[in-house]
Amino acid sequence: MTTAKRLALAALACTLLPACTDWAGYDLDMASGKVPQLANMRRSVIPDPYAMPRLPAPGSIPSTSPMGDVPAHFASTALDSVAPTLANPYGGGAPPAAVLARGAVVFNNNCMVCHGPQGAGNGPVVQPATAGGKTFGRFPGAPAINGAVTAARSDGYIYAVLTAGRGLMPPYGERVPHLDRWAVVEYVRTLQAATGAAPQRIGAAPAASAAAPAAAPATAPAQAPTTAPAAAPAPARP
Repeated sequence: MTTAKRLALAALACTLLPACTDWAGYDLDMASGKVPQLANMRRSVIPDPYAMPRLPAPGSIPSTSPMGDVPAHFASTALDSVAPTLANPYGGGAPPAAVLARGAVVFNNNCMVCHGPQGAGNGPVVQPATAGGKTFGRFPGAPAINGAVTAARSDGYIYAVLTAGRGLMPPYGERVPHLDRWAVVEYVRTLQAATGAAPQRIGAAPAASAAAPAAAPATAPAQAPTTAPAAAPAPARP
């Protein structure tokens, strides 16, 4: 009798004997794993893909992305607590034209269908339809996001809603990348400004501090004549 036949008969015998396995087949599974021919890939040396297989070298300095790190997963029930921790990398000034263009593309591909092209909450899927002489709504109304209510929300809150969803709005965190979500935030701010609403720019600290060096040259020439004479006596002359 060949080895394969012996193994098949042993496995069949264990399945017929109640003492060989529990109801989930765990004992039988472990027993078959002890047979070399059946134990392939039971244990792997490959580390968990989400684990750090190697610790950082001693003295390593943590670094962060200048465009902000992708936040950890959070649910829509945590919008109010997560929003203050999110900083808009494009905030603190007029965003580049490329950012607004990208935000417009992503908005029109994902948001316009409900919120409308101008963010007024009149997208195609929420418009009433007429059939058989009757008019009916096809989808519950989407809120307007170009008015004072949404304008009063922080950049981080709008980003968080895009990421985790809210109410009937599904989460878009898995289909819209990190920086594209911030680009949508910037584009939504332009829609709000177009209606006269004053966007609330809370959550733009990193961008504001990054913009400070750019403003320094404008003031440096004016300050140089007054500060230079005071600092001149300090160095020791030979």
